[in-house]
Amino acid sequence: MNRFLNYLTPVAYLELEFQVETRFMELALDDRQRKNLLAFLEPLRVKDRATYEHCLRVGLLASALGKFMHLDAKALLYAGLLHDVGKLQTKLSTLQKTEGWLPADTEEIKNHVVDGYRVLRDCFDFTAEIILWHHRFQPGRYPESLPQPLHDYSEGTRVMIPLFGRLLSLADVFDALHRVNDKHGLEPLTGEDIKAKMLACNPDQRVLIEEAYEAGIFTTVIV
Repeated sequence: MNRFLNYLTPVAYLELEFQVETRFMELALDDRQRKNLLAFLEPLRVKDRATYEHCLRVGLLASALGKFMHLDAKALLYAGLLHDVGKLQTKLSTLQKTEGWLPADTEEIKNHVVDGYRVLRDCFDFTAEIILWHHRFQPGRYPESLPQPLHDYSEGTRVMIPLFGRLLSLADVFDALHRVNDKHGLEPLTGEDIKAKMLACNPDQRVLIEEAYEAGIFTTVIV
């Protein structure tokens, strides 16, 4: 297998972690909250740094979208940082695969959503509910059915969970489109290619996507 790990350079890696720490301060996370989040992320960093870096970027993007829309940026930061924690249960060979993707690989990777939900529930219940939705706005959405809610949520909260899941899905897809794999011919997409795909694959969110680019949350600049 010809494999691209998609790791950041050491300098860019430190800058990314610094941006996350800055976001923690901006959103007034206390030391306990910060340590709890990082405790879930650390095993992912050890297992597959590319997936860990992806989670950090999605956390930053999702929280920025939340702030832009005057929603709960902290809730979206948590969801973005932890959305792929279920990949701790995914084989490393599958996580790092860039060529020869098989239907069996797809079925394996789908498990990460419910696996993540199970890891997070009882610790981050609201986050666990949100991450269930981050692959439910695409063709072949998954999981096909959702577990019963963990709590008797208010009507407003029941509305917010899929909304936050939708924003999380946009942040996730935007970052994922920057990966190099055989879905796009093993050549990196340009920033304009990524924008076009974001708009084409999310027709219900075209206005928000355009506004996110105008606000600098999403960018066509490839670093």
